[in-house]
Amino acid sequence: MHAHDAEHAGDRDTHKRRLRGVLALALVFLIVEVAGGIASGSLALLADATHLFADVAALILAYGAMMLADVGPTKKYTFGFSRAEILAAFVNAELLLVVTVFLFYEAYRRFLEPPDIHTNLMTAVAVAGLGANVASVALLREGSAHSLNLKAAYLEVLSDALGSLGVAIAAVCMHFTGWFWLDPLASAGIGCLVLPRAISLLRQAAHILLEGSPREVDLVAVRERLLALPGVVELHDLHFWTLTSGLHSATVHICAAEESPRGEVLRAVQKLLKETAGIDHSTVQVEWGQETTCATTDHA
Repeated sequence: MHAHDAEHAGDRDTHKRRLRGVLALALVFLIVEVAGGIASGSLALLADATHLFADVAALILAYGAMMLADVGPTKKYTFGFSRAEILAAFVNAELLLVVTVFLFYEAYRRFLEPPDIHTNLMTAVAVAGLGANVASVALLREGSAHSLNLKAAYLEVLSDALGSLGVAIAAVCMHFTGWFWLDPLASAGIGCLVLPRAISLLRQAAHILLEGSPREVDLVAVRERLLALPGVVELHDLHFWTLTSGLHSATVHICAAEESPRGEVLRAVQKLLKETAGIDHSTVQVEWGQETTCATTDHA
């Protein structure tokens, strides 16, 4: 058991190191692309920087989730600090939406009057950014097969690599053709990649902050299976919620038959919640006869 724990801790440390390396690369090239976009006059580079900003946010969330997982609860924060990941995601999504709307507006304006662009500088920055993304993909590829957290970060970086490739192609085409309208077109295309991600992230974060039931949990099906357990007569106050990504909790009041051993009913309910909803932490109150203590009436 100790060997397994040590191996798991070693894998986690390796994942953290790789995430730190990818995050460092992303931060450096975020600054490079912003500077290069301003200097070259390329909106596409600035749009790709926005895409890269989304990756930086995702990487920070992924790394933060790993760090916060090691921080235990305190007297003031009895659930620990895992929810901080969701708060950060909510704020990042709002920022991305604002920046993306601005990019669409600026792309429309530049499409009507395409400005001159320093294509040599734009090409150099785009190719360098593509190289950084390819290196990041290589760093995260192995770990993505073993960690959902790393898999999400890997897909984000892979998406940005495709965006950087599009900018590089647009830069080369403009260099040889002088079609500067390709720059706002490429930036709008990148905006179309960022917008769905920002909206999806905002919806997921809001759903968790509002204590919504996990989307992968079928509340009706779980209720029916609970009622079918031996010794369960009725149930009420059934609630599911998500503390942070992939960490769900549940509470339920079980009305048990008087002849049923309370401990056996409790263990059966906890086992079913783990098997059907993946919930390791559940709070189950087993009641007999007239012991009902819940005063609320809005039961699920």
